Amino acid sequence: MTLDEHDRPRRVDLPDRAGPVRRPPVEHAAWIFYAIAALGSTIGQIWVGVQIPPWPDTLHWWWRAVFVAPFAIVIDLGGAVTAAFADWRQRLGEAAYGWRTLSAATVTVGVTTNIVGHADVAYLAVVFGGLGVFAYAIWLMHSAARRRDALRATGKLADTAPVYGLTQWWREPAVTRRARSLALAQRLPLHESLALARQQLRDEKRRTALATHVERLIRSRHDDPVRADIAATTLDLDAVAADLTAHADVPGWARVIGADLRPPPVPVPAVGGDVDADPDRDVVTVAGPMPPADVLRRVPQDQASYDRWRQLWADLKADPDIELAAFAQRHGISLRQVQWIRRTGASGLLDSPLTLIDRIAQLAATNGHAPHHPASTS
Repeated sequence: MTLDEHDRPRRVDLPDRAGPVRRPPVEHAAWIFYAIAALGSTIGQIWVGVQIPPWPDTLHWWWRAVFVAPFAIVIDLGGAVTAAFADWRQRLGEAAYGWRTLSAATVTVGVTTNIVGHADVAYLAVVFGGLGVFAYAIWLMHSAARRRDALRATGKLADTAPVYGLTQWWREPAVTRRARSLALAQRLPLHESLALARQQLRDEKRRTALATHVERLIRSRHDDPVRADIAATTLDLDAVAADLTAHADVPGWARVIGADLRPPPVPVPAVGGDVDADPDRDVVTVAGPMPPADVLRRVPQDQASYDRWRQLWADLKADPDIELAAFAQRHGISLRQVQWIRRTGASGLLDSPLTLIDRIAQLAATNGHAPHHPASTS
């Protein structure tokens, strides 16, 4: 089965991976936020170092701050530096568990110092401890995003898939999962990947059901269960099912099924005449004058519209004294259409459930003659 040019999934041309990656302004803002948060965490640790340790009373507070500041800065920057080392090794394909553990431990020491040192003032404990956590979180997420961009630029990381949305995932989880894989593998956009995923899942479901019936048929050909197992295991049932699908006579089966669904034979109207229906024959002649050609061209050829005309004609016959304009307004049609229906129905051409085109085809099949029935003998 081939797809037309308009139905083929379109590939998305992505930018060259080797080209430079432009950094958005929000990334520069991330550095500013990190610097402010890290500075606040460092100030909180210096504050604790000035007040908590047993300094001599003769030592001025700013000398205490000078002595404590290097250690506080090392603790805060240590988490970022060790995280940068871990990010560098991860870009080379390593797990970098040691650097990551050391980074987390360093940040934990800094945050704990701020929380415990300011425990008597809850506001300060939350602010300085939260600044440390906020700074470390920004650094980790920022460095992780840069690492993914670098890996993607060198072809070591898959491209991002389209965003299908929570509604699509909840409604069709299997289709969405397959579409995401197809979008990543073939670089397909959202709607094309979903259409291809639905088609593949339908084909797989049909092949699986067909393979089950093929296996059952193969096993039924062998009385010995061992030989049946060997035959069913040796054959590639999926390949057999795919080949059967490729060679299936779809139009032939459609013709056979359609023939079974055709309605039973119905009376065929004659071309002219002025007689009523004969209960002993299946021929119904025209009961009134033949409508002009322009009216006959208006008679619907599709079954649904033709049945609608028959129903409207039945309503007209049931109430012959009704005004045609009122009838047209009641059924939402034009007055001209009501006149066409009345003239066609008065001729008897709406008495048959078959459309005119079907009755003409039956007349052609009988060489223009009505079906002949031999006279019954008593």
